[in-house]
Amino acid sequence: MKIYGPSYSPFTARVRALLAFKGIAYEQELPPGGGTKSEDYLKINPIGKVPALVDGDLVLPESEVICEYLEDRFPSPSLRPADPAARAKARLINRVCDFYIMGPMLPLFPQLNPATRDQAVADAGVAAVRNGVALLDGFLEGEDFAVGGSLSSADCAVAPVLFFVHYVMVFFGDHDPLRNHPKLDAYWMNMSKHQLIGPILDDMDTTFKALLASRA
Repeated sequence: MKIYGPSYSPFTARVRALLAFKGIAYEQELPPGGGTKSEDYLKINPIGKVPALVDGDLVLPESEVICEYLEDRFPSPSLRPADPAARAKARLINRVCDFYIMGPMLPLFPQLNPATRDQAVADAGVAAVRNGVALLDGFLEGEDFAVGGSLSSADCAVAPVLFFVHYVMVFFGDHDPLRNHPKLDAYWMNMSKHQLIGPILDDMDTTFKALLASRA
């Protein structure tokens, strides 16, 4: 089993967290050919995004689809809450992360440099990310875990996204983006120290700093 994607990607991190939880051995590689839009990588994943999972003859893009596949293929131990309502809430939280936080955050990456920034684009993106964070805070159940009393697929999604909330918002003058959300802030601190999630966040930190340094 192989996963294509950099460690700093929150979507790659989501899949890596699930694989680690289940104890599934895998190889990790960067997209071949120099990037996600290279001819070599597009032959693997025509969508041209990360991650992509290769399991034998099966190639799957999209982190949420990959996680659902891995849960189906390796049902134990499970990151799906047993209760149907909690399971639905975990999926809802995943969608909030993808569409209401990472969605508006991605256009902010070209705006990190103040010298070349389109302020209108930056202001709109920052406002949308803040709204997504507020939505996430409302759906989060507790300070220890996103849903229920144990690690779930929602935690695999939320923690890497909060990593980027902290990193990216600093570029726009917000050094404490969770200050108005004490529950979410406490959750972030707990996830940062979690025995499974913590090392993945540390790896994100190391690789993202290296990326920024290479582009400085």
